[in-house]
Amino acid sequence: MEATADEAMINANRHLLKDDELVIVMAKMQADRFSGGYRLSIQQVWDLPSARCRFGKFLRVAVNGRAPEVAKLVKAFPPQREMTEQGELLRGLPVRLKLERKADNVAASAELSLGEQAKFFPSDAALSSWIAQADQGKAEIVYEN
Repeated sequence: MEATADEAMINANRHLLKDDELVIVMAKMQADRFSGGYRLSIQQVWDLPSARCRFGKFLRVAVNGRAPEVAKLVKAFPPQREMTEQGELLRGLPVRLKLERKADNVAASAELSLGEQAKFFPSDAALSSWIAQADQGKAEIVYEN
């Protein structure tokens, strides 16, 4: 399927548009009168970590007995600052710690939101670090509540 973008869109996202690099796009599908098929008109472009920030709600990290080194992880992978027309924007995901306990047919669970100061930028390296410290490697980005 053919995808098109205007020159301004291409110039603004040139740093993302490389051979064999994954990009996430928001596009409008339109009928192509010349080919009889469809084409996409690209509206926005993100790399994968930026798309995680845009569409993700939070990172859920399983903890049972030992919490991850939150301060160290947030310091190593801080949210990215971006200047917009509305002012400075912090691009990152907040973190929630999930605790589950089961004993004698009774189960309890709790989720603790760590707030804005625990936001991090969800690069592949950052996610690998969170997964390495999570209980049984259970760390996942939640996209819908």
